Amino acid sequence: MNTLPIRVSISCIVLALTISLFAHAKQPAAAAPQNLLPGIGPLLQSAGASNWSGLSILENIPGTSLYPITSPTTVLYIGFIAGTRVDIGNMVLYTTPRENSTITAVTPVTLKGVSNPEIHLTHPRTCPNQPLSATSPCIIRLDPIQLSLSTLNDYYLAVYFTKTDDDTHVARPRSFIGSLSGGEEVGDDTQLPVGASVPSLLGNGNSAPPSFLLVAVMNN
Repeated sequence: MNTLPIRVSISCIVLALTISLFAHAKQPAAAAPQNLLPGIGPLLQSAGASNWSGLSILENIPGTSLYPITSPTTVLYIGFIAGTRVDIGNMVLYTTPRENSTITAVTPVTLKGVSNPEIHLTHPRTCPNQPLSATSPCIIRLDPIQLSLSTLNDYYLAVYFTKTDDDTHVARPRSFIGSLSGGEEVGDDTQLPVGASVPSLLGNGNSAPPSFLLVAVMNN
């Protein structure tokens, strides 16, 4: 009986497995996500409206508070601590020169590829921590944005809600530390073009705690 073909086949299999294991061992470990902005601390229910239908939230990410981290992507995380369903009409990120309200760029923001998602807060696949509360919030990771945040610019997240229930609470920090400022107003503030100015409702960071939606700004 000729055993040469069998020996050759076994040798090839062993060689292939060795190469595969070696290649896997050589792959660098995935880098842990980094905060691009100081965290805002423990969460409480929103101080403002509980039904957000027809309202926009705008939040300022100031260049002066950004960490000097170079990253090709930016990932925004939003939080809810009460509610059942949220229908978002649009989401964008405005770029302005630092401490200047004139918009120089408008970047679409999406969730699972769409800028007008329906978020079912009671679904355990969307929000594993049920029921929602300040101690078990629903934190949603929006799609990565191909944008490197610069300390020379300010950025404004604008989210327009088309419909929510009467008990929808977005997150806000337990203590306002000044790295974010924001507010809400009636109407769609996500349609501002380049050259327009962001609304003055955002203030200068010294006002009372706003209704926060944004809970983290990271590179992944």
